[in-house]
Amino acid sequence: MLQPESSRVSEEGTATGSRRGDCIICYSAYDLAGHLPRRLYCGHTFCQACVRRLDTVAHEQRWVPCPQCRQSTPTPRGGVAMLDLDLAAFLAVRAEREPPRTEPQRPAPPKGSTAVTQQPARLRPTLGTQPHFPQPRRCCSCGLCWDTLDSPQV
Repeated sequence: MLQPESSRVSEEGTATGSRRGDCIICYSAYDLAGHLPRRLYCGHTFCQACVRRLDTVAHEQRWVPCPQCRQSTPTPRGGVAMLDLDLAAFLAVRAEREPPRTEPQRPAPPKGSTAVTQQPARLRPTLGTQPHFPQPRRCCSCGLCWDTLDSPQV
């Protein structure tokens, strides 16, 4: 029997009639609390509430059967909350919910003024008088020999 086109499921794990941010089981939008997007080992994504309802015991092990492809995912020791998040869907939900982060902007210079490129002279430290170090005397103009009058002769 043919399904209506709006309820057909594409291979990416979403119904063609629903948004990427909706669980295809309960049709609720993913959020940052009870409907976190959890990815099963087969790659399909469902909300955490639906994955909890799918969690069953079989052969003394807890499993989550995928409602799309029937592949079973073993439930981690901490429960379905320990399954991997669908990172793309999670980041999309977080981006919708949180205000955008902006870089702090520098104040603009007043209109008609030029941008300051140097520190003003009144803010520069004054070095004052610098100490004077005497230059050593040389015996000739070669530049290699130093004050031979004060040093012992070799």
